[in-house]
Amino acid sequence: MLTSKRLPWVSLLLLLVTYMSLGWLLSTVPNAPWAIWLAAVAFAFVLTGALTSALPLVKDLVGFTLKSDTRAFVSVTIAAFLTVFVITWFSAFAQALVLMSAKSLARLELQTSRFSQWQAFGILLIVSLAGLGLGGAAHTLIYRHHF
Repeated sequence: MLTSKRLPWVSLLLLLVTYMSLGWLLSTVPNAPWAIWLAAVAFAFVLTGALTSALPLVKDLVGFTLKSDTRAFVSVTIAAFLTVFVITWFSAFAQALVLMSAKSLARLELQTSRFSQWQAFGILLIVSLAGLGLGGAAHTLIYRHHF
């Protein structure tokens, strides 16, 4: 029996718009070095890979860190440091959290639609990179005549 896979258009559109906002934000940085754009592309790639990889690896890693008192102490210390970092850089963290949430939603809907891991990776990465590019291009085209 042949089953058709339907793309979750709403969640992919949400993902596209969130990455467009990141592209827009990056294009507002005056004389932004190419390294910033490269870091954004790397972030999209790593986040897509993390969301499409197997979750048992994450479970094993978390379980491994809490098996002794020393590891639990180190884990709590790192968590406290990350909490301070998140509070200090709340604006950047909020943007990253929105990106992760949109990508997680799209990933779950792709999984529900029975797309393979590689197909989901490709779709998520293409939509993310397209959003980055479209956001940057939109800002450049709109504000090019103002400066």
